[in-house]
Amino acid sequence: MAEIVVISAFIWFFFMTPSSGVAPNTTNPPIAVHQYQPSDITKARLSSYIKKSNPRITDTDVESIAYHIDEYASKEGVDPFLVAALIDRESSFQKQAVSKTGAKGLGQIKSFNFESLDISDPFDIKQNVGGTVRYLKELKTMWRDSMDHDRLVLASYYQGPNKTKKTQHQFASHVTRYVDDVLKKYHHLRNNNKGAY
Repeated sequence: MAEIVVISAFIWFFFMTPSSGVAPNTTNPPIAVHQYQPSDITKARLSSYIKKSNPRITDTDVESIAYHIDEYASKEGVDPFLVAALIDRESSFQKQAVSKTGAKGLGQIKSFNFESLDISDPFDIKQNVGGTVRYLKELKTMWRDSMDHDRLVLASYYQGPNKTKKTQHQFASHVTRYVDDVLKKYHHLRNNNKGAY
């Protein structure tokens, strides 16, 4: 009987151990990665949301913003509706927006981040959306093990990751308002399956 147990254990180990020879990590389960695929339906929902949020935007810009949000978000594994909600809060989808602190474009990105996010023209829709998505992905990776993942990601986008690390869940009221506003927009967009806004 003992020989059967030993042989069974050996067979299990042989077949369950990865080919690299490293035993699987049982203390830290792998992080679930959501796969988003580019979709005409998603682009249509994004376009409808953008147009409703800011009717002054030209149809060409609406289509371009929706297209690049969906494409970059799908490529980076970020929810496109979260990207849209964040951009809505940051700039109301105005590609030429500039804040009082000098943040520029759709995602209101600061100039010291341009190089790392591959941005040479912050007012270019494709570049700014791409940079916004890449930055969100970095923040999502940073906070992936947190129970309050989404709120910490958005707080970090707004006030910077270093300040968020120091304050954790003790956000200033204006940071809390920002996070709540983005999440409200996100849930509205995410849960509205009919695309009517």
